[in-house]
Amino acid sequence: MNLELSHQLDIFLQAKIPVICINTPIKERIITIKNIYNFSAKKGLNLNLWNHGWEIFKNVECPNNKLSFSPIYDTLNSQTQDIFTAFSYLLNCSDSRCFILENIFDSFQENTPFLFQTKIVFQITNVYYELCQKQSLNKILILLTNEVSKMPHSLQELVPIISTPLPEVSEIPGIIQDFLKIQLNKDDISSLGTAASGLNSEEIRSGCALACASLKWEQPLNKQNKLFEYSPTNIRLLTDYLQNYKAERFQSMGLDLISQDGLSEFGGFDLLKKFIDNVKCDFSPKARHANIPLPKGCLLVGPPGTGKTLSARVSAKILDFPLVSVDTSNVAAIGAIYLKQLIQRVEACAPCLLYFDEFDKLFDADPHSGDDKNSKSILAVLLTWLQDKRSSVFVMATLNRLEALPPELTRVGRFDEIFWVGFPQANERKEILTLHLSKFDPRYKHGNPLSEQEWRQILNKTINCTGAELARCVDKAARELFYQNQEIEIGAKELLEQREQIVPLFSRDTDRILAMENKAKHFSQPASSPDTSIFAPSLQSYWGNKLK
Repeated sequence: MNLELSHQLDIFLQAKIPVICINTPIKERIITIKNIYNFSAKKGLNLNLWNHGWEIFKNVECPNNKLSFSPIYDTLNSQTQDIFTAFSYLLNCSDSRCFILENIFDSFQENTPFLFQTKIVFQITNVYYELCQKQSLNKILILLTNEVSKMPHSLQELVPIISTPLPEVSEIPGIIQDFLKIQLNKDDISSLGTAASGLNSEEIRSGCALACASLKWEQPLNKQNKLFEYSPTNIRLLTDYLQNYKAERFQSMGLDLISQDGLSEFGGFDLLKKFIDNVKCDFSPKARHANIPLPKGCLLVGPPGTGKTLSARVSAKILDFPLVSVDTSNVAAIGAIYLKQLIQRVEACAPCLLYFDEFDKLFDADPHSGDDKNSKSILAVLLTWLQDKRSSVFVMATLNRLEALPPELTRVGRFDEIFWVGFPQANERKEILTLHLSKFDPRYKHGNPLSEQEWRQILNKTINCTGAELARCVDKAARELFYQNQEIEIGAKELLEQREQIVPLFSRDTDRILAMENKAKHFSQPASSPDTSIFAPSLQSYWGNKLK
């Protein structure tokens, strides 16, 4: 990371770009400042840092790789400075220096006076152009922040942003080895690298330290001052701890690592399943050798409760990928820079399946102001990423109304396929019911206790019921028998009784659902093949006569 950051700073310096923003996590603040110090020292520039805690510029030194900050005593650097005095100081300095203004956008809150925000924006703009006009660039201003999303949009267009990169999977074992002072074998390197992928270097060290404390490994255990004794058991415990730690860190950022434990097969959707099987082949080494492009993703469109979310979970299981779910409400509220940060984390976890639920939320205008600036920026990030994506991240997004998406997202080249996930057909309803019935009644696991006539009766009564509604019928039937202290043997009578207690979504909102289906079917393919089972409804003429 040190070399990469130094290289990027050097490019900006040669291009005479005087103001740069470095977006770095708070945990990596010290490392980033050290890297900036090393860059400045090579260029013969003193490094000065200002933040709201000190309210004066301090000189940065790094003897023996340990940062120290000392006040600058001169007539220009007064005892206390507000941010505007700090700008004046850096412009009036006669010698060459590199300046860091740390987290100056933290003061931008909802109740912050508009004039104050505007003054800061113009101060940075003025500094930018004043330094640009100098004959030789003798100053460089760095806005160090861990919340770049607070930077005003006008500055984001002017000031280039560097994000400190996350460690590659191949780099992670080295970080762990250096911190724990151990030597890992090949199997350990693979498991620990996967467990900690998506974390920055300081988070990896913190995770290891917390694992040592939580698992009560003493320090030191031997003369080599190792944090724990090397053993397969300890490595397995460390791997599990890092995996759980990563899940907690991701959750705090608006990403959920969803476990596939105990996830069963889902009924129906044979065309979608076939597509996912082909996607798995497309990610294989054989496909790479044949120059088959990496898959991008798919959209699942349909009414609520039809199994879109479950399909995403089962798809991740088929692909044998971890499932990472994005909080779309957070992204819509915070904006494009935040989405970029999430994508960076997710790509570091590749291969994985990235899941957007209620995808259309990202493109809603602000309900109060009607402003859609955020959604336009988010769309631009998504379009660029989906078009240029070269990582093994498969994107699945679910939504109810396809027309809610900008047309640019649904054109060829963004997603590989768009599927309509509608109400299950008769054969799919039977499959879904059997899957749920087998959880309570073992007779359904290896047999079929219901007659064909009973199945026909049940399937006729459950037309236009969602998978969630079918599961609810089974659950309520099992509970009713349990409450009555009866053996849980669920038959047609129990299922039909519970079906009468449910008002399906289709009955409550028929017009909207039919309109949704009619619009989507022109641009999507069905997730299921036509029902050709013995339970499929017979075709009828306009006058009600059966067609052969």
